[in-house]
Amino acid sequence: MGMAASQARWISLAARKTNVEYEGQQINQARTALANKSSELWNQLYNMQVPTAPNTTDYTKTQYSFKSGGTTKTIENIDNVSYIDPDTGMAYNSYVTYSSEVSEYTGVQKSNYNPQVHVVSGNYMVGTKTLTQLSTCVPSAEKTDENWATYVAALNQIKTDLPNTEIASQWNAYLATVTEENPYGDASLLSGIYLWLDSSNEYNFSTKAGNNGLDACIANPDRTLFSYYADNQIHNKKVSDYAYIEYDSSGRATSMQLRDSTAVYDLTTETVTDNVAYNDAMNKYNYNKQVYEKKVQDINARTEQIQTEDRTLELRLKALDTEQNALSTEMEAVKKVISKNIQDTFKTFDSN
Repeated sequence: MGMAASQARWISLAARKTNVEYEGQQINQARTALANKSSELWNQLYNMQVPTAPNTTDYTKTQYSFKSGGTTKTIENIDNVSYIDPDTGMAYNSYVTYSSEVSEYTGVQKSNYNPQVHVVSGNYMVGTKTLTQLSTCVPSAEKTDENWATYVAALNQIKTDLPNTEIASQWNAYLATVTEENPYGDASLLSGIYLWLDSSNEYNFSTKAGNNGLDACIANPDRTLFSYYADNQIHNKKVSDYAYIEYDSSGRATSMQLRDSTAVYDLTTETVTDNVAYNDAMNKYNYNKQVYEKKVQDINARTEQIQTEDRTLELRLKALDTEQNALSTEMEAVKKVISKNIQDTFKTFDSN
């Protein structure tokens, strides 16, 4: 190989070696970037909070109850206090809230399905019941109605408990005309309200107007008729008061005396679980678990992809390393040839 050819070959090999070194640097940088991404994914996984299934004990509590007047009353809360009644001087150590069934006069809305509203001889009827226009019941100098006070009490309660209804609106309009000088107001304002006595001996009231009134049910027999009445309804009502509670050695409440009462009630203890709250917590846990598992799957899939890319780069880097060694070996060989050519050239000049 001549001097020029050897030098050209050496330059070509040096250029290729430089390119290989540069490509190797690029691969190392790419592997470093992949390592950083992998570290970020690991940190995300490490910082993720693993969902914890709810424990029934967290939704279980000791519940006290007592019997009074033949009914069982459930104590919902006991606060420890120190209170002395200024009137009696009695000391109380608790403030209790309990649920008690009470009977209260209440306005009720009733849905009458398939009411069969129709008009016979100018009179509204619901099934076989003939309705009475309330305006004809208003007392006057010429007539009285012994049930008027009952109607008034019922309608007042209905407007109190169901203020956004059509019947409450019409009744309020009538009440606005009642004065000391005119104690029975403008009876014409009650011409849109009708009443009848139902099978339960309750006075039912309904209106001509409204989406669920008499006229609407005549126009569409499938529509539900709303009627209203008032009577005593049983409700669970929360009552709070001071009490003196005695406890046994284990800290369990055993008896209670309420303020302004001489009765001492024995307390019954039971363990109850709030199943609704527990089920809600379990549903939330199952959802969070699914979200967590999906995130883990996504991170694992991305990590696997990164590892695959890294293995590909590693194989390419090994190939470049092999090529680099081969280039170095060949460059050494070419270098020796160039050195020999130089020596031979100088010997030639020396011989002259």
